[in-house]
Amino acid sequence: MPLLIVLFAAAALVWATPMIRRGNVLVASALVLLLGTLFGPAFFAIDGPIQFSLDRVLWFAVAGLVAVQWRRGQLQADRMCRVDWIVVALVGWLFLSTLHGKPAPVNEPPLARWLFYVFMPAGMYAYARLSNADQRGLHTLVVGAAGLGIYLSVTAIMEIRGWHGLIFPRYIADPGIWEFFGRGRGPLLNPSGNGVLLAIGWAATATLFLRAGRRGKLLWGIAGLVIGLGVYATLTRSAWMGGLLALGAVVLFRLPRWVRVLGLASILVLGGAMVMGLKDQLLRMKRDENLSASAAEKSVKLRPLLAVVAWEMFQDKPLVGHGFGRYFSASGPYHTDRSYQMPLEEARPYMQHNVLLSLLVDSGLIGLSFFLGWVLVVMLIAWRISRSRDADPDSRDFASLVLATLAAYFINGSFQDVTIIPMINMFLFYAGGHLVSLRRLAPMPKRRPHPALEPMSAPASV
Repeated sequence: MPLLIVLFAAAALVWATPMIRRGNVLVASALVLLLGTLFGPAFFAIDGPIQFSLDRVLWFAVAGLVAVQWRRGQLQADRMCRVDWIVVALVGWLFLSTLHGKPAPVNEPPLARWLFYVFMPAGMYAYARLSNADQRGLHTLVVGAAGLGIYLSVTAIMEIRGWHGLIFPRYIADPGIWEFFGRGRGPLLNPSGNGVLLAIGWAATATLFLRAGRRGKLLWGIAGLVIGLGVYATLTRSAWMGGLLALGAVVLFRLPRWVRVLGLASILVLGGAMVMGLKDQLLRMKRDENLSASAAEKSVKLRPLLAVVAWEMFQDKPLVGHGFGRYFSASGPYHTDRSYQMPLEEARPYMQHNVLLSLLVDSGLIGLSFFLGWVLVVMLIAWRISRSRDADPDSRDFASLVLATLAAYFINGSFQDVTIIPMINMFLFYAGGHLVSLRRLAPMPKRRPHPALEPMSAPASV
């Protein structure tokens, strides 16, 4: 195995050398997302002190590309702003959090979780900040997101239809990987993670549809319908909600007011009727081939149990948490609490199913505050650019896409810990990095001072 790792690293170095010399940071970093989604560790990986996969090798190659171009003066980075320092603080605090707490299981080292799900996404944020994407680059990213969404949708539809022979890569349809088999789990092998990427692709398609001509509207409209079917094929409630909210983040404010009011009223009425009439069917919906309807209902009832466990753990260590990546090491005693008269023991084998509760328990209020602070600032920037009349259309489209990404991330994150789903944090931080850099291309709208605060002019002399 060590020899295989050395040979693989040598081959990867030879392959990466031309890219480091002549590569483009924007293209190379976007390829990291594409490779990580389609050909990540589930497709090919070499286990060692750290797990090697194609996307991770490319990530380090992009780091070399950035270092070389920085040395040559080819990269002109903006001065670090407060948003950047929040990312640095988050990464640093979570690293320190991996060093304390009870011993973690040997097969789940906290440092590896920090490396792949925190440090590397933060690196994608840095790559995006340094790539200096122009309007053409932003438009290419939006088209790429739509194209990825179409591919994921077609794959998800083939998964639920049982057309496994047409699916590529083949591991997606491997029944030996039993979890979520039979649903549109996609190359990430997780329907919630697949739902986040589908929602991003759906929102990207909507932005392209709104700006296209007659033929373009026809093509992008068909693509939007295909992605809508793909979202349904996840057979996951959070993916459905996240997809609709992401679509609304793009479309809602570009429609006439009467259409918005009518649409929201229709959604509330129809959604309420469906929930009231189909509540039992939604709870007992059979989704996986290896999961019964009763088991699906049980998975819904686990959420309150996990929330109680998280609350008790938080009360013991509210500021610093129990250690990043050490949930299973610390949560055991809390499942035996009988004061709630709830079967907390049933939740013992499960991770937290909420991204904010998971981060709160592991890293405390300090870690959660850094993360939410970054998210809120990015959301504010995206909102202002998407609503700015001074910004160019490509900038507004990309800002809307970031809002859609945040919507899908947190809707799915309310029911799953999406931070531990491969690539999801990579997409989130990459989009946030481009948005922060976008402020230099998209001027913020000027605020008009309130008349009461304007200085009084002296009266004209007579």
